[in-house]
Order: sequence, then C-alpha cells, then structure tokens
Amino acid sequence: MTIYEKAKSLVTAREAAEHYGLNVNSRGMAVCPFHDDHNPSMKLDERFHCFGCAEDGDVIDFTAKYFNLTLREAAQKLIDDFGGGEFTPDEPSPPKPPDPAKRCHDVLLDLEIRLHRQKRETAPQSMGDPITAEYAQNCQMYDFIVCLADLLSNGTEQEKTEAISYFTNGVLDCYEEALQKEVIEYGDIF
Repeated sequence: MTIYEKAKSLVTAREAAEHYGLNVNSRGMAVCPFHDDHNPSMKLDERFHCFGCAEDGDVIDFTAKYFNLTLREAAQKLIDDFGGGEFTPDEPSPPKPPDPAKRCHDVLLDLEIRLHRQKRETAPQSMGDPITAEYAQNCQMYDFIVCLADLLSNGTEQEKTEAISYFTNGVLDCYEEALQKEVIEYGDIF
C-alpha cells in the first residue's frame, strides 16, 4: 500500500473537512474555503467539488489545497491526523518477468499489421493485372502469421504452450528483427 492509498483509506474528504473546521450541512454542502464564497457551493463526500470555483479532487487534494501542502505532505498529514502517524510502505514487489504469451501476441499483431499493409501495397491494381510473386509471398506470410496468432489466442492449452515454446526458441527474435526492416521478406517469416 502506498502512502496515498493509506491516506485515502482512512478518511473521506467530508470527514477531513469537518475535522479541519469546515461546517458541512446535512446535504454535504459547505462554504468553499478556496474562493470568496458566501453560500455553500462545495459538495463533500468521498471526494469534494466546488460548483463555484470548480476545485475538485479526493481527500488528499483537499488537504493539500487547504493547508498549502504537496500531495505527499497532505497524505502524511492525513495519516498523522487520522491513522496515528504510523505508516510503513509495502515493499515494492519485484518486477514480474515478461509474459512470453503477451510478447508473442504483440509481435504477431505487429507482423500482421505490417504484412497486411505490404499485401495491400503489392496487390494487383485491376482485374487484368497479373499476380506478382511478391504479392503471392505477402499473402502467404500474412495468412501464416494470422493462423499463428489465432492458434495463440484460440488454441487448446497444449497448442498454446507448444506455440509459445516454438516462439521462444529464437523464432520470436527473428520476427522482431524482421519488424525492424522496411520490407519484411519471405525468408524472414519462413
């Protein structure tokens, strides 16, 4: 839990405002301390919002503005005032190793987009134009990548595991290198 999460868990904006001396009526309205206000124009509950000056935010924002503090100082003040002042932040969790399935999916999606563009750019312009070898190869590469992506998304768990194993044994690195080129070539995919 961060210092901000801790502070927000202790008190609402309304409770803090009342504690700090604002008179909040039964409808949760108070005279706004942030502008020259004569009629209650600030709504207070979990958060606060002033309909007069448009100040808005959570309990930390309110406390920071009210006491002219930084957000961190305001969070610490709330902990001091409502939580006994004791706060030890959680140890940061170690970074998670990259998810190989996500990496595979991301690379395949990038390849699919690039190959679709290449296919479109090399397609015959009219019905009478011949199909070029470049267009045929782009179609074949595109279809292959789409099938791999579909297998990774919709295959059985065993198929997904085997696909990820296939990709992480160097294939994905080759595909990422292909994405760095201006034009992906047939040998980059097969």
